[in-house]
Amino acid sequence: MNSFTGRLTALALSSALVSWPVLAASGELPAPQSYGAVTVVNGGTDLDEAELFKKAAPQYPLRVVFSVRGGDYAVADQFKILQNGTVIAEVPSAGPWLLVNLPPGRYMLQASFDGRMSERAFTVNRSGTGSTVHWVAPSSVG
Repeated sequence: MNSFTGRLTALALSSALVSWPVLAASGELPAPQSYGAVTVVNGGTDLDEAELFKKAAPQYPLRVVFSVRGGDYAVADQFKILQNGTVIAEVPSAGPWLLVNLPPGRYMLQASFDGRMSERAFTVNRSGTGSTVHWVAPSSVG
């Protein structure tokens, strides 16, 4: 290999190595799913995607993180959002992260893990702010 070809090869390789972290860090959240006035972003199954969810979380009035005792992430078989007893969103294989845009109001959240259902009440206040729900799956899950 002559010196010119060697320099071109080295330049190409160094350019690829320099741009690789930028490509790796440019991930995006999964596409949101719409259920009427409710929008849900579901995912976070690997550490890179979980970091994206953490960064985007403040933009959403409801953030749900499913885990098992000990802190490992979990995925719910089914997740439902109810308002006045009516299901307004239903997400299969939910989590471990959910980012949800909801209008102000009171809601009931339901999650099923290995057929065991649990519920939580949740409110989005008039200013549109809510909070993060850290949902620990029943101890038999995992």
